[in-house]
Amino acid sequence: MLIEYRAYTLHLGAEELFWEAQRERGEHGLRPIFERLIGAFATRSGPTDQVISLYRYDSFEDWHSRLYGIYGQTRLQPYFRVIRPLIARQESKFLLPAPLPELTPHWGNGQDWLPAQGALFGADSLVEQTTLSFSAGGVPACWEAFRQHALDDDPVALNGVFAAFSSIAGALNEVLIYRRFPHLEALREHRQQLRHSSAWTSFLRSLAPLTVASDVRLLEPSPVADMAPLFAH
Repeated sequence: MLIEYRAYTLHLGAEELFWEAQRERGEHGLRPIFERLIGAFATRSGPTDQVISLYRYDSFEDWHSRLYGIYGQTRLQPYFRVIRPLIARQESKFLLPAPLPELTPHWGNGQDWLPAQGALFGADSLVEQTTLSFSAGGVPACWEAFRQHALDDDPVALNGVFAAFSSIAGALNEVLIYRRFPHLEALREHRQQLRHSSAWTSFLRSLAPLTVASDVRLLEPSPVADMAPLFAH
């Protein structure tokens, strides 16, 4: 299993044009990659006019054949002519699911959710993306610290967690943790609870010598139904 993280930073003010182009492209042209889509999200903190997408592929070969197979399709050329000028910068990296089932209950460790299985969450959802960037060796140390501080027994630490991945290509030595909340107030309450969680605080402090940077972003699921298969519409 291979997870792709793809980020499109759009030109300022282009987000709604991006979603409109998605509505007009039709349902079937991007099916090969949308069969593997976890979700597309708009950033609501951090970079403005940015769209982040997560895909789950069987392998690098599966990624290559599905993605590059759509570029030559004649019926998609009008869509590409509209969408490409909206994008100022593209980034991509490959991830693997965390080796801990508690952190990734839907991908890896014997689990394999795909869009065809239907939505997991309600329409009114917000997603928090936490990225921990480490020096070399930090990722296995992160998983070991999770075990040592018994975060699997801490309901606050696991609240809302639906995925966790580590990078293997692109920006290396990163751990990305995704949490889902029904509304902003629930997210704020959870952040406050984390500050008072001794297990979570000890976990972070133990990783501090290996931590290069940390980043938390608020993401909103795509308003286009086939780009947000995790969420009911």
